[in-house]
Amino acid sequence: MTDVLDPVEHSFNCPEFPHDVFYQFEYALRFELGGEGVSTARPVKRFIQAFDRGKSVAAELFDGSQTVWMLTSDYCGAEPPRKRLKPYKCCGLKRKDFQYLGAISQRENPHVDDEDGEVFRHWDAVELADQAQLNELLWLSLGAELGIQPASSASVYFVDFSRGLVLHPYDDRGMDVAAVCKEDLSSLYYARKDWLLEYNMERMQALFEV
Repeated sequence: MTDVLDPVEHSFNCPEFPHDVFYQFEYALRFELGGEGVSTARPVKRFIQAFDRGKSVAAELFDGSQTVWMLTSDYCGAEPPRKRLKPYKCCGLKRKDFQYLGAISQRENPHVDDEDGEVFRHWDAVELADQAQLNELLWLSLGAELGIQPASSASVYFVDFSRGLVLHPYDDRGMDVAAVCKEDLSSLYYARKDWLLEYNMERMQALFEV
């Protein structure tokens, strides 16, 4: 299997970042963003809470990081979608700013329908200018399912390769954070414990409160 992360020095033991980061990494946290207390019938209110929580967690996780990257993935045939990077133009990113990392066949992925041909997951990466730009890109990810514009439906991962940190906002409902070293998540666990998803709390408590 192709390792799309090969061009970047890293300590992540995976050829590509999974959708279920929380379950695939040993040290991980799962945050509730929109929250059950804010209905999707109030999309603006729900989005504001999700965005505020998301950018706060991101700022704390990457505090002290020298370089943060965004990796984005899209599904298509053998060739990457031509307009896949267009949504990021409004965040000051041009196509030439991105590095195409490659594609991984999803032939063994049971969640991908390949009846019309083999499906590939195409990966691009870009180095971010600062926390403000990260926040702009976070907006695109969290608003898609709520109809908040501008938006992007691609899967995105914010990564500090040197420190072994990854943040994956999967939609307005929640966001996963993972690290190679447990110590890098301990302070975040205690500081934002009220925002952690109750459903997965038992696992997180067992990991960080021992």
